[in-house]
Amino acid sequence: MADLMNIGRSGVMSAQKQLQVTSNNIANVGTPGYSRQVVEQRTSESLFIAGSFVGTGSYVADVKRIYNSYAMRELHLATSQVSYANMSWRKADELNQVFSVSGDAIPESMNNAFKAINNMADIPNDLSARDNVLVALGQLAGSFDTVSEGLTSQLRQTNEQVQVTVDRVNAITAELADINGQLMKVGGQDLQLLDYQNSLITELSDYVQVNVIEQDYGVKSVMMGGAAMLVSGPNQLELGTTDGDPVRHELRYTVDTGQNKITLDGRDVGGQLQALMDYRDNVLLPAERQLGKMALGIADAVNTAQANGFDLDGKVGQNLFADINSPEMSIGRSATSGSNAGGTEMVVNIDDTNRLTGGKYTLQWDGANYQLTDEYGTTSTLTVDPADPNRFVSADGFSIIQDTSGGAPVAGDKWALMPTASAAKGLNLIVDDPRALAAAGYTKETTAGDGEATLASVDRNNPALPAGEVNLSITPNDPLSAPPGQNTYTMTDADGNPLATGVYTGDTISALGFSVKVEDNTTATSSFKLTLDFAVGDNSNAVAMGKIPTQKLQDGGKSTLADTFQGIITEVGSQAAAQEVAMTSAQAVFAQAQNRVESESGVNLDEEAANLIRFQQAYQASARIMTVAKETFDTLFSSLR
Repeated sequence: MADLMNIGRSGVMSAQKQLQVTSNNIANVGTPGYSRQVVEQRTSESLFIAGSFVGTGSYVADVKRIYNSYAMRELHLATSQVSYANMSWRKADELNQVFSVSGDAIPESMNNAFKAINNMADIPNDLSARDNVLVALGQLAGSFDTVSEGLTSQLRQTNEQVQVTVDRVNAITAELADINGQLMKVGGQDLQLLDYQNSLITELSDYVQVNVIEQDYGVKSVMMGGAAMLVSGPNQLELGTTDGDPVRHELRYTVDTGQNKITLDGRDVGGQLQALMDYRDNVLLPAERQLGKMALGIADAVNTAQANGFDLDGKVGQNLFADINSPEMSIGRSATSGSNAGGTEMVVNIDDTNRLTGGKYTLQWDGANYQLTDEYGTTSTLTVDPADPNRFVSADGFSIIQDTSGGAPVAGDKWALMPTASAAKGLNLIVDDPRALAAAGYTKETTAGDGEATLASVDRNNPALPAGEVNLSITPNDPLSAPPGQNTYTMTDADGNPLATGVYTGDTISALGFSVKVEDNTTATSSFKLTLDFAVGDNSNAVAMGKIPTQKLQDGGKSTLADTFQGIITEVGSQAAAQEVAMTSAQAVFAQAQNRVESESGVNLDEEAANLIRFQQAYQASARIMTVAKETFDTLFSSLR
């Protein structure tokens, strides 16, 4: 009877445990990260009685989580991918909104500016028409400043998101390290702690791609995208950020090992952190540099047009916008690597806005030459300017001037070059006098040789100022007629009659009431024809200036200024559309991975309800065994009285 009682008792205890676990599953059906638990019930050891083995009931050996590590790894990977795609789309869409809302002002204000210039061409002496041109050009500069501020705000916001996300990553990894310590103490038996651990890892995979290394007692070490360890047993390795090198606002990730900080240059960390970095480097900053290229093109085209004409006082037109190589337009063009052993700094000058790419370059000194590498990995050797050994010329429309006052370069030294960076912010109108607009025109023609000569100034009150055509012949560094380092010039009228001759030093010839600037590339005998006529009501230069929007002034003569802006809009919109497609695809993969985990580890209420009834019946049946054993035992005792 005692054996029957023990069997019934063991059945009651096993059924009670099954009911408890089943009830817990039902109670946690809506708990995120909860893994379904099952009881491992085994038969008790049999006894050999009267020549045969007799069963002695059952017992609960363990309570286990239904957990598939492979399915969970797939879910973590899918979570990182969908989080990356979602963040990439959100950021690209934000940038698209910046250009959609504020960006419309740029083409509109550019149309208004050149419409005002064309109106001035109709009445070149009207001060109101001229004043309208200055107002419209000021609005054009303001529209560039507005969009530039929007892009700067995007950069600042992105870097702040990086910092906030890094802080959350560190909070999660600190908890994971603490959980690992607790699991080691309890031998990995706390199932709720294991579920919480897995929930934290799933959240962590939102921010970075995780690689989980499973150890004894449920302890899990976590690597970030295969790049660095974040959790090693009960120890946390803190994730951090540091300024970019050489460009400070291009933040980089670091991992503190306790002894030193490892900088994760160029390593794929996955998740939201990777999406933020990729958006900044591959979408936001390239768009800002392209906008700068357009701003440089506008400033250069308008200023060049001004220099080709006379203002209302008969003076050669001066710059309307800040010079393209002025300090305000040159901010952020170069950055020196903090690891450089030498003290050389670089200054970037724009030579030809038509050849600018809007790209980012890496400059490296190999001990003998400077190597220039663009963002696509194409390397070129710079050309040394024969007139200035410290000036190196690129085929992409800019030159580099080395400043070795802080020390000579050392092999391996690097610099980042961004010729068009921040130019949109620096597009400033520097003229407020409507009389300074050069509506009247003069003509210039190179008749022999190479090089360039530009009219710099005209004194209309000088009685020696010739009327009409002047032929100018220049012979640089002629040792037969001039001392070393000096140059000769000859001026004649349209009929070849001599007007002036002499020697000039430097780059400017001044005679007969006007000055001509000789450019550096004039290296041999060259001849130019200048027409200095200036008539009241002349609008020829205003007409030429009004044609700037239709001229292909960028990308090597392939694009107008409007084409450049449309290219920015198209690229940003394409990035947003591509990321939206990628997000949809990643969501499908994520849903599949999530369903697989749910199918194995999730709680099915129908199944649990059925189990509840089954285990209730088992409990009642086992209790009945105990009742039968008691009644039988009582009957036996009664029969012996």
